[in-house]
Amino acid sequence: MLRAILLLLGLAMAGAPALAQADLAALRQAAEAGDPDAAFEYGYELTFPESGDPDPVTGRYWLSRAAEAGNPSASYVMGLIHLDGIGTEPDPQAARPFFRQAWEAGDAPAGLMLAEILLYDIDDGEAQARTVLNALLADADVGALARLTLADSLFFPGPDLPADRPRAAELAGEALAMDPDLAEAHYILGIAAMEGIGRPAEPAAALTHWRNGARAGDTYSMLALADALADGAAGDPDPVEAQALYASAAALGDAEADTLARELAAGLSAEEQTEARRRRDAWLAEIGE
Repeated sequence: MLRAILLLLGLAMAGAPALAQADLAALRQAAEAGDPDAAFEYGYELTFPESGDPDPVTGRYWLSRAAEAGNPSASYVMGLIHLDGIGTEPDPQAARPFFRQAWEAGDAPAGLMLAEILLYDIDDGEAQARTVLNALLADADVGALARLTLADSLFFPGPDLPADRPRAAELAGEALAMDPDLAEAHYILGIAAMEGIGRPAEPAAALTHWRNGARAGDTYSMLALADALADGAAGDPDPVEAQALYASAAALGDAEADTLARELAAGLSAEEQTEARRRRDAWLAEIGE
């Protein structure tokens, strides 16, 4: 759910400074002499150069040397390389020990990445992920994202752990208050408002949450809002707006939305379909697509 955000956060927080060619030569000499910090900076610059072609193979070698020597930033970047497949094949299993090493050294963003892998890539990892996420809630830098990720686990748990939807809704609300850009929180908060989870049921509030999430490009919120409008869950049905939302989510790559858009369009008049297309274009323009 949040992996793209976390990957960007990780690279931003772990990055080494841009270096001139003479500095690179000095760094290589220091790295070859056994300096783990120099090995990290040299490996990072080779993998993510400010200019010129990257050398991910050599860069990964020096980053791994730095990680083996206990440099937590190098461990973090090695985790990102393996998770996202930067110069190699994506491999969450290979990324996991690097993130754990950085997390155990006190790197909070590494804890978030470790929790994501445990939640979504490792069988029977969800309980461990919740432990890591609970430990991150008080962190000033990643506490909002930790709340939203934990809320996702508690609201939509795997088969072996119980749900705690009231706490999930509370965490999603806290995450959104801490960082209004976490639009994914609106999806959970909309369900909570519609179903009366931890609060009285408020269908109108649910639609507001899903509209806010949809405006930020969250396709889950788009689908939820479209479903509610198609069914008239909070007033008169609005199939034209529902069609526009399904089509917008489909344009953003959601296969389920594409199917729903086609099914709903079959029951609309030609004039309604034209209006739905106009509204779809307006939605996508607002999102920035």
